[in-house]
Parts: sequence; structure tokens; C-alpha cells
Amino acid sequence: MRLHQPRGGSPGPLSPDLVLVHGLGSASTYWDNLRPSLERDYRVTAVDLPGHGPAATELTPAQAHPRALAASVAADLAERGIDRAHLVGLSLGGWVVLELAAAGRAASVTALAPAGLWVEGAAIRLEREEAFVGHWLALVDPVLPVITRLPLVKELGLRTNVAHPDRATQAQFLAAARALGQAKGYAACDRAAVDHRFEAAADVHPDMPVTVAFGDADRNLPPESSQNRSLLPAHARWVSVADCGHAMSWDQPEACLRLIAETTGRA
Repeated sequence: MRLHQPRGGSPGPLSPDLVLVHGLGSASTYWDNLRPSLERDYRVTAVDLPGHGPAATELTPAQAHPRALAASVAADLAERGIDRAHLVGLSLGGWVVLELAAAGRAASVTALAPAGLWVEGAAIRLEREEAFVGHWLALVDPVLPVITRLPLVKELGLRTNVAHPDRATQAQFLAAARALGQAKGYAACDRAAVDHRFEAAADVHPDMPVTVAFGDADRNLPPESSQNRSLLPAHARWVSVADCGHAMSWDQPEACLRLIAETTGRA
């Protein structure tokens, strides 16, 4: 797993640590649109989860479990001298930061559209089509800068993840396509997520701020199958973000920045 330290801004030595964790098939580059704002107030570290990013390798089922992903993040952060940090995660990353909170490694948690909150009895599908697309993208990587400029390709590529594909930049779309092509651990992480749920809410300290937010137009993790509040800590704050799809920090970046600031401010 690779860690990515601040690239802009000049947070002071006493600025709090903020760790960003991306979702399934993504990479640390997902957060590039938020980082300039966040780096004014925090020491920001973005991670590439195991099985993701340029250094991705295949994962075993045990390595792909969200709890194991969290343990890997915690170990690498500890090597950097980061014991407890404010955590922000999207989708699978949202589940991972909840696991880190249960392990006592969080100062606060902002979980954006977290996976793992499966409704009892719901049929959660494996994302086999997305995995196939990832293999194809890896093969055509040299021409992705051209392909991702085509309006129809962008519309089709983003329509299930964002409410407004037209608002995403070509640079964001290109980075997302490359990240999916690099995600060798995609299938293993997908299977591990579908086969388990977040079950460690009782281990999250009641004094630690937890915010869980979903977009009101999330087609990837809809309320009827994937937004089971009973799996969260009882004190978790639940927020619905209007006019927003699954990739929340792309659709509504200002709302996400507010949620992060409010949650870290309560710590």
C-alpha cells in the first residue's frame, strides 16, 4: 500500500492528521479535488488500499476482508508515526475507516456512502462487469487520455457513480479509469465485501465523532439494500446529501468539506 503525503498548502506541525481512504476500484487520486482545501487545515495522507493503485497486487480472500484492509492501513500509518487520525472514507473506504474506528485508531470518522451496511436478506450483487472493464482498461491504458475525452464514454463511465457526469473533469475521469485498470485486487475485495457486513459498531467509542452520509441519488448503495443504520454505532450522525450520487465528493465537494470540518471539529 502506498501513502501519499501533502502536496500543497503548508499545514503547521500541530495541524491534525487527516487520512483519506478511497473506494473499490479507485485510488488515492480520487481525492485530488478536495486535497487543496483540506491541506490548508490538516496534514493530509491519502492511501492506496491493498490491491489498488500503481503498485497493486492480487489479494487472497483473507487479505481482501475490510478488517484486513484496515489493519494494513493502520500498520502503514504507524510506520509514519500516525497513531490516531481523523479518517475520511468513501464506499469500501468508508467501511475501512469504520473498522479503524472500532480498532481505536480514529480521532473521528467521516464515512461517505460506506459499504458494509447491508440490509438483512438483501441480495448484494458482485460487480463482475466492472471487474471486466478494469481488465480492458489495463490493456488500453496508453490511449486512455484520448478515450476519456469522448463525451459518450464519459457519460457511460460515470452515470452509475455520480448524479452529474458533466461536472466531473476529464482529469478526474482519466484518473478514475486508470485506477480501475490498476486495481488487481478488485475481484477479491468485491467478493469479501459482498460476503460480510460491518459488525464492530459496539467497539467504536461513544465519545468519538462519527458521521455517515449518503447521497440521495446513490444508485450503487441504495437505501433498500445498503443503508442499514442498525449496523452503525448508536451515536453516529446520519446525513443525507441532496442532489448527490455515490461518488459524493465529486457531486457535492463543498458539502463533503463541510461534513469533514464539522466532524473533526467535534473531536
